[in-house]
Amino acid sequence: MKYQFCIRFNKIDINSAASKAVLDCNKLFSAHGYKDYTFTVGDNSNKFTYYIALFKELLLFFFSVKKGAIVGIQYPLLSINNVFKYFIAIAKLKKVRFYCVVHDIESLRIGGTDPVMIKTEIANLNCYDLLIVHNKHMANWLASAGVKKPMISLVLFDYLMEDFPIKTRQKEDIVYAGNLSKSTFIYELSLLKNLKFSVYGPGFKKNRAENNANLIWKGQFSPDEIARKINGGIGLIWDGTTIEKCDEVLGNYLKYNNPHKLSLYIAAGLPVIVPRDSAMGEFVTLFKIGWLIDSLYDLETLPIADLYASFQSNVACIREKIIKGGFFSDAIIAAEGALNHKIEN
Repeated sequence: MKYQFCIRFNKIDINSAASKAVLDCNKLFSAHGYKDYTFTVGDNSNKFTYYIALFKELLLFFFSVKKGAIVGIQYPLLSINNVFKYFIAIAKLKKVRFYCVVHDIESLRIGGTDPVMIKTEIANLNCYDLLIVHNKHMANWLASAGVKKPMISLVLFDYLMEDFPIKTRQKEDIVYAGNLSKSTFIYELSLLKNLKFSVYGPGFKKNRAENNANLIWKGQFSPDEIARKINGGIGLIWDGTTIEKCDEVLGNYLKYNNPHKLSLYIAAGLPVIVPRDSAMGEFVTLFKIGWLIDSLYDLETLPIADLYASFQSNVACIREKIIKGGFFSDAIIAAEGALNHKIEN
């Protein structure tokens, strides 16, 4: 038997990618025969009520899981990471095997400099039999921090959606989608006067863009809508406070994670622009789907016209796999194979 478990909060902004990745993994687990024990939370403001309900759910889950089963977890388990390791230890008395797909490494996402937080998170991760992580850069960081368990690289997050015809693109228009409240660099884009930027997402401050004729806010849409709504030619991945470099903790995190917006751009049929030192740089170069930059000032001299058609064609090849769930499906199959091989030996 195979089971999946995660905690999902209904209050997560439906116009952000935070819920999309979890829901897609949930659907793909189910497609691979995993019985769903997702714990959906509407309101956790009353902590006592929340933890009582969660404890009941965990008890139900524990007594339902068959001996020798495989359990797929979506990590982090919000609010109970430090507790869930004890559940794993007890369930292993029934020879249950656990693996997790990592959405975020919280200790790394906030900077990777808090030794206590890193030690706690590594201890939690070492309770699993196997980890599915974003890429080899994240795997290397985790190994250097103390993770002892085998790791599989997801490569890219999928972006499940019905296929649709890709419209003709204005290749000179650059798109940026995400939580704009934390992406303050966008208000410096006015310095790149010869370029046009369209931004999508919550948190846009119109008063800071009043004199930015080349920066247009196109609104916010649900993750299931935005791939169809995007009007532009190239998807930009960047983070931080300045256009000179990816700075602060969010800019640094791009060296290790696969941001969900990369999958969104590919699902929308867009070639991409990514930081040269980001974890995505090698993938973008290998599959020839976009450009690498050191600074947003580099955008002014990119050979877009020369390479756009070729990159867009290459994106189309990857797009089919992303919108059908191919990357996570491959990771699930690899994880199951590794866990079953371990039992056989």
